[in-house]
Amino acid sequence: MYVVPVLEPLSAIGFFSVSRRLEVYQVIVFDYIDASGEYAQIVEDEEKLHRELEILTANMQGFLDEEEVVINGERVRPRVLSVDVGFRGTPEEVYIAFFIYFKGKPVKGENYYENIYEEEVTEYPISAYWLFPPGSRVKSVEMSGDVALLAPNIVAVKLEEGERVQGYERIVFTL
Repeated sequence: MYVVPVLEPLSAIGFFSVSRRLEVYQVIVFDYIDASGEYAQIVEDEEKLHRELEILTANMQGFLDEEEVVINGERVRPRVLSVDVGFRGTPEEVYIAFFIYFKGKPVKGENYYENIYEEEVTEYPISAYWLFPPGSRVKSVEMSGDVALLAPNIVAVKLEEGERVQGYERIVFTL
């Protein structure tokens, strides 16, 4: 019988790398505490690990399918390409990394990314970084949390545990 591991979420960090062709390569890393050590046992058993990776992929894809992601007026469908499980020093410090891809059609002048999803309150700190190609310019950002332009083409977003997420994101940019 397969037992679903109980993980205590610690934090999440996402990296979005945008190409000139408006391909978005996304990596999200979730950090957890696994007090039971269940994941350490799972990774030692190839069959259990394969099953767990399939479950993680399906769950993340389900979350992505509930979101409405739009680039330049056209709905796009983010897809989970792969997932990895690892440890940060001890078997109790688990991370899960998701590799996601989606693509829009670039236009001359201003482009935009929009995401509509269910409002929520964060259970753990979340950070996200958007990196647009050199020479690109971010014109405006509408997102929950503290938003900062680290450079004309780099956006950082940070949310603390307990912050309300409005369920809407929009970035306007030129390529």
